Amino acid sequence: MDEERKQFLLDRINACPYNVHTGIYARSVEEGHSVVVADLKPESMNIWNVPHGGLLFALADVAAGLSAQSVAGGRIVTVNGNINFLDASLHAKQLRAEGRVIRSGRTTVFTNVLITDDTGLKIAAGQFVMHRIGE
Repeated sequence: MDEERKQFLLDRINACPYNVHTGIYARSVEEGHSVVVADLKPESMNIWNVPHGGLLFALADVAAGLSAQSVAGGRIVTVNGNINFLDASLHAKQLRAEGRVIRSGRTTVFTNVLITDDTGLKIAAGQFVMHRIGE
């Protein structure tokens, strides 16, 4: 993937109003791999004062979509997402999701995502199926 395409993908993710609102932004993208982070703020927390599961799912979904976009082109949408919450991050300031393509077909891309906090604690792991819906 050339630098122009990388920058295009990063700019698209980082300009998305939902991502801006939730503090999610893309750090890097390579062929079949992405790193997406979320800066935690008070409204990111659930009633137990740990990052809300909805934010974790959204972060994983963005990482999966970006990694899929890096190999599939076109517009990518989520067909299915599954996430397992592994641990509670009690003192983190930032979460990091790493998306990896495990198989890419003509229109369907399968990805794995691992979310860690800024201490390296594994917070969640997920699998996503993404679909290409045109150019």
